[in-house]
Amino acid sequence: MPDGPEPPVHVTVLIANWNGRDVLGECLRSLVRQTVGLRYEIVVVDDASTDGSAEMVRREFPGVRLALQEVNSGFVRANNAGAEIARGRYILLLNSDTVLVNNAVLIMAEYLDRHEEVGACGGMLLSPDGTPQISFGCAPSLRQALVDALFLNDLFPRLHLPARGVIPREDITTPFAVEYVSGADLMIRKDCVGRSGLFDTSFEAYYEEVDLCRRVRARGTMEVHFIPGARIIHIGGFSYGKMGRRRIAMQCRSQKTFLRKYHGGPYTTTVLVLFAWHYALKLAFRSAMWSVSRGARKAFWREGAHDAWYSVLSSLGPGRRTVP
Repeated sequence: MPDGPEPPVHVTVLIANWNGRDVLGECLRSLVRQTVGLRYEIVVVDDASTDGSAEMVRREFPGVRLALQEVNSGFVRANNAGAEIARGRYILLLNSDTVLVNNAVLIMAEYLDRHEEVGACGGMLLSPDGTPQISFGCAPSLRQALVDALFLNDLFPRLHLPARGVIPREDITTPFAVEYVSGADLMIRKDCVGRSGLFDTSFEAYYEEVDLCRRVRARGTMEVHFIPGARIIHIGGFSYGKMGRRRIAMQCRSQKTFLRKYHGGPYTTTVLVLFAWHYALKLAFRSAMWSVSRGARKAFWREGAHDAWYSVLSSLGPGRRTVP
C-alpha cells in the first residue's frame, strides 16, 4: 500500500518538438544530467513529426510524458496543449534546440520560490561557442522604433535605450526586471497560465512570449526577471531557420499582431513605417558593400541586402503577405 499521495511536482519542463529528433535527444540528455534537487517532470509535445522523434523519446526516455499532435498545429498551439496537462507549480518552456549548461531548472525555480512578485523568468542564453545570445528585450513600441530608426543603440550603447533584443554582458550576475524574456527558456507560474492561458493563438510564431510576458506584468505586482545564473546553450533557428525569408514575413506579421492588440491602427502604422525606414537604411548600406566586395564577402552582403529588402516589404505590406 502506498504511504500517501505523491509529492507535488515542482516544475514541468515543456518542450514542443517538430522534426527535431537529434537536438531533442541532446536537450533531454542535458536535462536529465543537470537537473537535480527538485521534483520535476518532462512533457514533450510532438507536433506531428515525421523524423522518428516520438519513437526516439519512447525508446530512450521512457520517463518522459509524450503527447502526440495528430496534425502539425504550430509552436504556439503545441505549447498550449502541453500546458493543459502540466502538473508542476511552475512551467518551464524550453526549446528543443537547447542544452542545459548547469542546474538551470533549479536555479529559476528557487528564484520564483523566493520572489512571489515575479510571475515569469528566463536565464542566460548562450551560443554553442559560449558567447551570450539575445536573452531578453523590450516589446515593440513607438519609443523603441524611434531608437532603432535613428540607430541610437549603435551610436550610444552605454545609454541602455530600449532594444528589441538584448545580448547581456557575460559578467552580469544579479537578476533584474525586464519587459520580456526569450521564449527559448521561459519559466512561468502555473497559476498565471491558469488565469490567462499560455500563448495567444493569434500569433503563429514569434512575439508570443512578448505578449505572454506583457500579460504577466499586467497582473498588478507581477514582474518578469532575467536570471543570469541559469545558463542554457541555444542552437537557434533549428525549425524556423529552415523557412528562409518566409521567417521574416512571419516575424513582421506577428509584430503587427502585437502592436494592433495593444495600440491600435495609427500607432501600429507609425511603428511599422519606422521599422521599414530602419531596414531601408540597412538595405542601402548592405547594397553598397555588396557592390564593392569580392568572393565570400560579396555573397554575405548580398544575402544581407536581400534580408533587409524583404524586411521592408513585409513591414509595409498587408498582414497576410507571403514572402518566398
